[in-house]
Amino acid sequence: MLHEILLSLSGHPSALFDAGQGSSSVTPSSIALLSPPETELLSSLGHLSRLHRRTRDHATRIATTHPSTICRAVATAITSHNLDGFQRQVLDVESRILRRDASTVGAYNIVPLAGIVGEFSEWTRVMEWLWEMESFMLSPEAPIKGDRPRQTAVSGAELIDKLRSEAQTGYPDIEGAALHLGTVAETSWLRQLATWLLYGRLPSFGAADFFISLEDEEDLSFTVNHKLLPKFVTRQTASSILFVGKSLNQIRSLPSSTKALAGSSLKVSELELLPVHVTHLSAVTAPITSARLSESVGSIRLSLSRNLLQHLLPREKIIEILTVLHEFFLLGRGEFAMILIAEADDKIQSRHRDPRQTKAGQGIQGIVLKEAEINHTLARSLSVLSTLSGDDDHIDDILDVAMDILHLSVQSSSSHRPGTPGRAKESASALPLISNVAFNDLLLSSPASLTMDIRSPLDLFMAKPELDLYSSIHSYLMALRRAHLHLAQLWRHSSIRREHPPPPGYQFSNSPHGKAILTKRRHRNDVRMREMRKVWATCAAAIFFLAESEAYFQGEVVQESFKHFLHWVSGTQETSSTAMKPVTPQDKQQHDPEALSTAHRQFLSSIAYSLLLTDSSFTQTVRAFFSHVDQLVAYIIRLQDIRHNLDLQEDDGVMDFIRNYEQEEKEVALELDRARRRLDSDLKNLVERLRDIDAERVGASGPASLGTNVREEGQYEPLRIGGVDRLLMKLDWSGEDEDEDVKDLV
Repeated sequence: MLHEILLSLSGHPSALFDAGQGSSSVTPSSIALLSPPETELLSSLGHLSRLHRRTRDHATRIATTHPSTICRAVATAITSHNLDGFQRQVLDVESRILRRDASTVGAYNIVPLAGIVGEFSEWTRVMEWLWEMESFMLSPEAPIKGDRPRQTAVSGAELIDKLRSEAQTGYPDIEGAALHLGTVAETSWLRQLATWLLYGRLPSFGAADFFISLEDEEDLSFTVNHKLLPKFVTRQTASSILFVGKSLNQIRSLPSSTKALAGSSLKVSELELLPVHVTHLSAVTAPITSARLSESVGSIRLSLSRNLLQHLLPREKIIEILTVLHEFFLLGRGEFAMILIAEADDKIQSRHRDPRQTKAGQGIQGIVLKEAEINHTLARSLSVLSTLSGDDDHIDDILDVAMDILHLSVQSSSSHRPGTPGRAKESASALPLISNVAFNDLLLSSPASLTMDIRSPLDLFMAKPELDLYSSIHSYLMALRRAHLHLAQLWRHSSIRREHPPPPGYQFSNSPHGKAILTKRRHRNDVRMREMRKVWATCAAAIFFLAESEAYFQGEVVQESFKHFLHWVSGTQETSSTAMKPVTPQDKQQHDPEALSTAHRQFLSSIAYSLLLTDSSFTQTVRAFFSHVDQLVAYIIRLQDIRHNLDLQEDDGVMDFIRNYEQEEKEVALELDRARRRLDSDLKNLVERLRDIDAERVGASGPASLGTNVREEGQYEPLRIGGVDRLLMKLDWSGEDEDEDVKDLV
């Protein structure tokens, strides 16, 4: 029977334990000569025997079919280390029995069954834990079809986190097994990481389990799946790992002409840096600590940036792109906004005057411009802008770059605005969650956003989410400037503000007939001026709000923040580009494209927060305000055109029998008064919302994600902009003290 027990424990099926299939104990019917205590002792050995076979078979299945190489490595380690140790224990007991060792064999060569059970009692807990880990990696009920049980299989990151948590136990045997398997899993993960971190290539096998994946093969864009990240990898470290591998991938994919052009200034190549990077990465050993991994990845990143990337993407190129973004997306060059608005208005009016383009009763929103017409509007605006300098010898390099890379992209009607993927899960380097209110359909009546081409290697510094946020900010600032210009242009129409044409001279007014005509005209003009007084008061209040808002947003927020950021970017240059040179904070901030990219995202987050684009209530109110401004301006111009035709009928006898101008005047005057009241309400709602924002942001100088992290020396810190109370002090017209019956800002 001893021979049968040892064979069964070694993993062979036995009639002693497997007589009753599905039974967890040795029944008396199996061996009638056993006493109940002996049966109970053999039951524990039978349970261990069956558990050993299940664990061994399931480990073999995981090692051959699991989609994760980390799980395969752990399953192989269970077979080669833990189960092999159990097998050696069986052989050791058998050897002592054959040698009649006194520790196992008693008097008269009797081997106590309790002694055999005691030799393997500690293995029951370990074997049950191993089975639990295997069931966690892959469910035993998973189908075997296709040998690809992906739906019920866990990822390598989940297994690493599970083993780390299982090591926190009071059982030394389970702790040792968890630490050993955790070391195997983390070493396998490091091998995957090395392929990406040293060569810029995804793992050749098990790439679906790696936390970096190829998003677009044509653009070679990669993305991070945070669900596949072990917990010891911080978000910032993951971002650095993505940056390093993407940089190596792009360096390898650059044309040979580009490499030859940059080769004159390169002291080393990426292959010559490989031994240095291997030395940095070899310092990371299992069990992996977050600090050691971050330090090694940071050293590789700085070595790569100092020796290669600063030549492929020099600081001067970054400053040039930042200047383009500031002057055209953030409207730092004010004449660009004015010219683009004028060209867009001309294009809309030319299409509106064409009877073939619009149907009866349709407004500007019914006009649909083609993408070629929209881009022609931008090209014409840039051409007009290039003629404003007046100096033939002066060459505007920034404008030349803008003409080459800027264009207007037409959005579909179902999408409201460009997406901001950074709104998701990053911590300090994430882009903010901005409001989904659209402003890009105000300029050209079709959703069109200013964008630019991100060409390699510029995408090492800037990605599509940042460009989408720039487009959203540009549409918002353009809508603000456009509403201001449209209201201000009303004062340029003499026929709207005063009596035009002026009354005749004294020779005509001295006659009785002339006096009667003059009195009639003055009375008519007085009535119209009194009717328009409330409208002009509302327009003046709206212009005041827009002017002060532009001064705050454009002057204090955008301009000062950009100056502060540009000053940080164009700091002291480093004097050496050796990989082994000690790194100073000044070197980190100036010549590390990833640090510049992170700082750029923080700059954008601060701008979006200060422009109130993260506040949905404010953006919804200001969007309605912009629409009501367009309505008010349209009604004023239409009313003036109707009154001009009425004056021709009354004064000069020019009759139009097709249209009833008197009825149209009443209808438009009524709609104008409604538009005025809507605009009054919008102004009060905007000021009230600004007061609420000021109360909500007491003590906060920026987004929450920007102020919660400990900053290193030399790291970029966004400029602290004054709160909206600075704007409220100028906008407070004491509306709360007004009489409740008086609802007009007169």
